[in-house]
Amino acid sequence: MTDTNTNSEPFGKAFSAEIADSFLFQIHRIKKALFRRTNALMSEAGITLQLEQLPLIMILQHKDLSQRELSDKTMRDKSSILRSINALEKKNLLVVRKDKTDKRKNVVSLTEEGIALAKVIRALMKKSEDEVLSVFSAKERIEALETIRNYADRLDQS
Repeated sequence: MTDTNTNSEPFGKAFSAEIADSFLFQIHRIKKALFRRTNALMSEAGITLQLEQLPLIMILQHKDLSQRELSDKTMRDKSSILRSINALEKKNLLVVRKDKTDKRKNVVSLTEEGIALAKVIRALMKKSEDEVLSVFSAKERIEALETIRNYADRLDQS
């Protein structure tokens, strides 16, 4: 009889080492910690938004956009965007209207309530970031942000 634990242990260690050396996995761990804390703070504040709805609220606080532009900016398909838009519209957080110059286009904008909520969410996101990233010194945090931003900018250009 073969001991399966003994046979699988080297594979398990090799897999764990491979994961530990994965840039994607480490970025995912940081993202998960940030999202978990942000969700907890939003829940404590009584904000009941789905995670996929958050980017729409945050993007629209700066500029009204068409559904297609939202789809492009969030890298989500149109039907997924439409579901989020419909849900947020029912909560009176945004409004959809026909574009004045191109009647085929729908323009999405935040309501006053949506704008107020976006400000609250932004403050909660900042608090979450400060709490989660408190493991970094101020210098490390600045360096990490600059490095990640630089990588993201270069990847966007390729």
